Amino acid sequence: MVKIVLTRSMVPGDIQYIKDGLDKEIAGMYEFVVPGEFTEQKICEAAEDAEILLGPYVTRTILENAKKLKLIQVPWTGMDTFDFEAVKGFNVPVCNTHSNADSVAELGVTLLLDLLKKVSYHDRKMRNGNWNRDQKPLNLKSKMLSEQTVCVLGFGNIGSKVGKLISAFGAEVIAVDDRAKAGETVKHAFSNAQIDDALKIADAVICTLPLTAGTKGMINTDKFAVMKDGAVFVNISRAAVVDEDAAWAALESGKLGGFASDVWWNAPKRGESESYPSTLHEWWKRDNVAMSPHRAGFVEGSLPHLDGAIENIIRCAENNQLKNIVDTVESF
Repeated sequence: MVKIVLTRSMVPGDIQYIKDGLDKEIAGMYEFVVPGEFTEQKICEAAEDAEILLGPYVTRTILENAKKLKLIQVPWTGMDTFDFEAVKGFNVPVCNTHSNADSVAELGVTLLLDLLKKVSYHDRKMRNGNWNRDQKPLNLKSKMLSEQTVCVLGFGNIGSKVGKLISAFGAEVIAVDDRAKAGETVKHAFSNAQIDDALKIADAVICTLPLTAGTKGMINTDKFAVMKDGAVFVNISRAAVVDEDAAWAALESGKLGGFASDVWWNAPKRGESESYPSTLHEWWKRDNVAMSPHRAGFVEGSLPHLDGAIENIIRCAENNQLKNIVDTVESF
């Protein structure tokens, strides 16, 4: 019997989704424990004989108490809230998931197309009966994705899928990632240190970078300055990778031709559903902005970000090789 201890609260639907996934393969072989409170003390009590911790919250005290621990599974991709200092010296694999890569990549391409084709802009106008014949403030003309040079920042699971989708449109894909190589999908591969060289030749940029100490605020005034005039920018990574003031200034000046994002600098608190995406700037009033409410991982009939966690828990229970073991060395 494998004991799984949740270390951060989840909505009941997410917990049930995980249990349903586990039941398909290891029904009756696991115990799923939800602590009464998500405090260090309560988790310690539950984790004493646990083999799997599910969630991003760990402390050295918890790990010292979990003598049978075989896996720390973070049930999503982002590791920016994980305390890597806490796990130093403990020989326990830490894994995240990349099972939502397809859904995130598709949304990234959707947002790019929205900017190039001005779909959301014209939809808003037509709901008021306006066919935009005066072509103000944006005109009726669109850009062809097939004629764009698209720079993908970060070429891991999500970035590589973005590249494949965009190349299928006939666009020229360039990638910024030490792991990327030129080939059938990628026309030119740039190292992390060559990011400015890539940005200079891109008509559009899609950011899939992880949020780390090195990437926080990385897309700043200097990075926008080297981009082509009128280039568009899409963010499907984390909001904090982009300096908000710099992005806003680039739009205001016309340096950026458009900005789209699924992640924002201000989001509703857990249990709430409303808040403006920023407390600094009124993004929602700009016609060349496309906004998405961090919904890339929500797919009809599934919760793809959780599928990788389910698979790894099953692998751990069956003593098989784990997937997506996190490399704690930052890429940038």
